[in-house]
Amino acid sequence: MISFKNVQVGYAQVLLEIADLELESGRVYALIGRNGSGKSTLLKTMIGQLPLLNGQIMLGAHSISTLIKNHELRAKHIAFVASMFEGIDALTLQEYVALGRLPYLGALGRLQPQDHKKITEILERLKLTAFAQKPTLQLSDGERQLGSLARAMVQDTPFMILDEPASFLDYFNRELLLEQLEEWVNNRENRTAIFSSHDIDLCLEKKIPLLVLNNKGLVLMENATKESVMQLLR
Repeated sequence: MISFKNVQVGYAQVLLEIADLELESGRVYALIGRNGSGKSTLLKTMIGQLPLLNGQIMLGAHSISTLIKNHELRAKHIAFVASMFEGIDALTLQEYVALGRLPYLGALGRLQPQDHKKITEILERLKLTAFAQKPTLQLSDGERQLGSLARAMVQDTPFMILDEPASFLDYFNRELLLEQLEEWVNNRENRTAIFSSHDIDLCLEKKIPLLVLNNKGLVLMENATKESVMQLLR
């Protein structure tokens, strides 16, 4: 579960206020809002990149402030997918995805058989096996983006935060991303994922609950219609 209590987020000024909101475990939520409304600011606050201006955000049993102070705990608790991954020189896709296992490696820092198995399974699920040995700089934007999702899934955390992860994906891979997020949250107890998106139609088609930014607030909408969402966004 993710809970917000008297939360204010922003930079010098408050962009968004959330008085009291709880998001259930075992679900994928889509964060919807107009450009500049505070989507990325909220997500960056939730992963500890930006400080809270006020209030408390709880991810399960831990507050954001606690996770910020404990790097190892945060790495085992939150996985993050940015809107773009530009690739890393001399790193293959498989090696990049394997970085998701770093929080769990022992003193020697070596991947164990179970780590390799998890990496292989995730690459197969995201249809990336054929690109596993390809340098990340030689991948297409969409392939790199799916690779970022694979790395986050391999990280095996209870919470995943994604900032416009479908920006470089075609329709079929956007569907694949949503399907895999749904499977990811259902594959283990107490998992929750939040991703920001402008693709309202696809989110409604997949019946994903929406978190709609409206007038510096956040409205949870389930079984919404496009008309009701657009009314809030105006």
